[in-house]
Amino acid sequence: MYDKVFRLDTSTGASSEAAPMPLPEDTSIMIGMCGTATKSDGKQVVVYAGGMESSVYSFNGDPATDKTYLYDPELDSWTTGPTLPETRTWGRAVQYEDSFVIVGGAKDSMVGSEYRGSILRYDPDGESWEVLEQRLENPSTAMTALLAPPGFNVECSENE
Repeated sequence: MYDKVFRLDTSTGASSEAAPMPLPEDTSIMIGMCGTATKSDGKQVVVYAGGMESSVYSFNGDPATDKTYLYDPELDSWTTGPTLPETRTWGRAVQYEDSFVIVGGAKDSMVGSEYRGSILRYDPDGESWEVLEQRLENPSTAMTALLAPPGFNVECSENE
């Protein structure tokens, strides 16, 4: 079962077990997207969204979830957050300003599942998800995500 969460103290390098996520008994969560967001009052929150909740570890057949969990590092506690606009697993979270966006991913863990082309942004003050106007031209689950400033060129090439 994947049901433990650990936190790292970057000043000492020590890790410790954190409070457990509020999951149903005998359930684990995996392949979700995780990012940090900063509220306007400066308070940080860790956001875990989507993925698959299951009592059996499988990569083919588990439905994706639309659940969001919010972790407060000061209180070492989790709460249930706003649901995603759509189920998603295998996506990528990328820091963006005071929050992050989720790109790519799939509808579920089934082989041949529908890829997600929408881009989701988490609003830490409103504790809500926003679907951005932009969409991925070639959505995938096997991708790396990077947000680059205007004028910054990113080139990718295939291995020869």
